[in-house]
Amino acid sequence: MTQINKILSRFSWNNVIIQENNEPLVELVETPKLKLGGVHKEYEPLFLVRKTIAEKLYKISELLPSGIVLVVIEGYRSTKHQQYLWDENFQKVKTENLQWSDEEIDKQVRLVIARPHPLANHHCGGAVDVTLAYESGEMLDMGSPYPAIAYGDDTRIKFPMFSDRIEEYHELNRKLLRAHMEREDFIWYPGEWWHYCYGDRMWAVYSEKLVCFYGPIEP
Repeated sequence: MTQINKILSRFSWNNVIIQENNEPLVELVETPKLKLGGVHKEYEPLFLVRKTIAEKLYKISELLPSGIVLVVIEGYRSTKHQQYLWDENFQKVKTENLQWSDEEIDKQVRLVIARPHPLANHHCGGAVDVTLAYESGEMLDMGSPYPAIAYGDDTRIKFPMFSDRIEEYHELNRKLLRAHMEREDFIWYPGEWWHYCYGDRMWAVYSEKLVCFYGPIEP
């Protein structure tokens, strides 16, 4: 599947029609090739995804090279957790940039976290934050840390999928993850190397579709 590789305005999501297929959320279970967590969060992440997403992740993990495992950092995210992340990031950016207006802060925060309302991507069950690790548990170096452990503007600059501030081996690690996720028709968000989705509004927008089949869902 080909996709748009530049960051699009979230306003473009509003044009996507949701034709909910009512597929249930299921809980991911660790296997020798698929691990859960890996990154500390201030709240307890939920390892819930739509049934098809779970099947795809298990398949992807089994096809990874020997010694490499897929790490699911987070799947489904409740509105409460999304609001927590938004508030935390908003306050952090505001503290670092006291001269900025709320509008300027809002724009910056939206680069790394979606507004909880009217609809955040992780609330649909089709989005996952993922990375790769060695069987020992050591994470592959992707050139920049996941946001929960990132601090300061310098790391924030490196979040995009493609960056001129990462080394060649970082890009190779990202490419390995991307290639395996793409084989199962996931799209990646250009602004965050870890964020992949299937079936939701972001997936539709970045793959130039008018309709998606995962909308907001409650566990």
